[in-house]
Amino acid sequence: MNKNNIERFTDRVVDYEKFRPNYPKEIIQILSEKIGFNKRWLVADIGSGTGLSTQLFLENGNDVFAVEPNREMRESLVHHFKTYRNLIALNTTAEDTSIESGCVDLIFAGQSFHWFDRNACYKEFNRILTKSGHIVLVWNQRDPTDAFQQEYEQFLRQHIPTYQSVSHKNISDEDLRDFFVDRPMTKVSLQNQQVFDLKSFLGRVRSSSYFPKDGDENKTLYDDLRLLFEKYAISKRIVFKYITEIYIS
Repeated sequence: MNKNNIERFTDRVVDYEKFRPNYPKEIIQILSEKIGFNKRWLVADIGSGTGLSTQLFLENGNDVFAVEPNREMRESLVHHFKTYRNLIALNTTAEDTSIESGCVDLIFAGQSFHWFDRNACYKEFNRILTKSGHIVLVWNQRDPTDAFQQEYEQFLRQHIPTYQSVSHKNISDEDLRDFFVDRPMTKVSLQNQQVFDLKSFLGRVRSSSYFPKDGDENKTLYDDLRLLFEKYAISKRIVFKYITEIYIS
């Protein structure tokens, strides 16, 4: 992971922690059914950020390495989960985790794999995994069938030049099959959602890495976002719908 990507969320930590979606708790049951996952497995949460995905495994009782090279994101995670003794936070990257070879049962990357150097992290993942270990990559994908999300997608494409170059949508299912090489891949999709008022909706927008830092030029963006919100809001709330896509190998 290059330095620019590491620092990309430095000034967005508060919005990220408050307004990004959690991961469905059903993920634990799905992993149990598909690959026999249980609380005895050692988990490496790669690109753990503020701990939205880490929380799943800590609450399940797993020992967790949280790998996060961004200082502000990592400090937020450590503060939030300071009472958990089954957490070790590492100031390292997906490509060089510093974790002992052959000890990790499950590698999990939530909303982060698209930032990694795929060749380097594939070697590192295979180094730290046990012989029977598994890799799970997850994204909370905005629901493309939802009318609000369709218009919001058009807004991002039209108003934010960097959007398409950094969107995780640049990774296809075929790309992931190529990454896993000879490892079989299973895909599971779940419904997920958040409910926002205007203030929290704008916070969700600001949490995205491609949204411009605050400045005079943002006034027009915010004005247009308010109009979009008002068009779809019911009782001053919108339902922000996702499809949680889970790739298990």
